[in-house]
Amino acid sequence: MKTTLKTFLLFLILVLNSCSSDNSSEENPENPTVPTSKFAMTAKVDGKLWEVNNPFNSNFATKPLFTYYPETEYIQLVGRKGLEEIRLYIKRSDLKIGSYTITKSTYDASKTQIEVSMALSKENMQEVIEGNISITSIDLSAKNLAGTFSFSCVEDDSKPVSTSNPITTKVTDGTFNFKYDFAY
Repeated sequence: MKTTLKTFLLFLILVLNSCSSDNSSEENPENPTVPTSKFAMTAKVDGKLWEVNNPFNSNFATKPLFTYYPETEYIQLVGRKGLEEIRLYIKRSDLKIGSYTITKSTYDASKTQIEVSMALSKENMQEVIEGNISITSIDLSAKNLAGTFSFSCVEDDSKPVSTSNPITTKVTDGTFNFKYDFAY
């Protein structure tokens, strides 16, 4: 009887140790479409690492503040570091896996867009002129949205990029991983 009980307990311990229900992205780096950072947004700003959460230090999307990005049409993903901020506005009609080209802001609720606040460590304000947002993962039941982004800025977006109006900020290797449409 003691041998049977010991065998059963050993078997039970082996089974319990071999099972795992944790599918966290931090322990699952073989899935390249799910960001593995503990931050809601990461990027390299002119080559310098930028790791941030939203203004409330979480990974929840926030309500758009401006009427030209109405909440019914956009999901706003914000990363803030001090007074500097990157805002990704995902048009709800673009809420599917895919890549979206970013151009100069039009402020007319017509497209997925990127905006920046403050100077991103520059002397003058920066304006997004071109870029890309790729949605790589969407969990509709958990309301989680993840992907990548990159963009370039100039100081005067009313002029074309040139030697007199050069690209002054490059944001590369951007990632985002946010929860959206939660109860406020």
